[in-house]
Amino acid sequence: MIKTEQLIEIGTIAKVHGLKGEMSVMVANAVFDEVKRCPYIVCEMEGIYVPFFIESYRWKGNASILLKLEDVDTMDKANAFCGQKIYFDRRCFSAKEAKAYDTQAEEELGLIGYSVEDVTLGPLGTITDINDMTANVLFIIDHDGTELMVPAAEDLIRTIDDERRTIVMDLPAGLVNMDEAESEDDPFTKI
Repeated sequence: MIKTEQLIEIGTIAKVHGLKGEMSVMVANAVFDEVKRCPYIVCEMEGIYVPFFIESYRWKGNASILLKLEDVDTMDKANAFCGQKIYFDRRCFSAKEAKAYDTQAEEELGLIGYSVEDVTLGPLGTITDINDMTANVLFIIDHDGTELMVPAAEDLIRTIDDERRTIVMDLPAGLVNMDEAESEDDPFTKI
């Protein structure tokens, strides 16, 4: 039986990609580069940690991959993984490497507290949470007391500046309606 302390968190399965079981995953890229040393990922399923062997993967950007697992060959099977955190088994690494990857993954996935700005709209606010329980991972942003939810998609992120703790995004026109945000108390995103 796999225990929590045996695992290194490496990312989150965001959504299904295509019809044959491939999934879009947000990962801590430096950790996932070691996939040859750990040919399987671990997910929590019905309260227990279960290993799933990797059939293939390909990079989709700096921090996301398209992942295909063995025996997950339909959209329905892949949907069961959406929102799941994925892990490597730390027994595949030396204790020193595992500790370094723990720290690196935490830094790369821990964007809470970062300021977000859009190239067109300017400052949006500060990330207070990351919702990874849906097919689309969302940044929850505090915009002057109003909750704003924007997709945390790799293709919408222009830059991440860890020193300044800022993220610059290029959001599609109409995704965030600033006029409604100032006149209503409701969240103002269209997703």
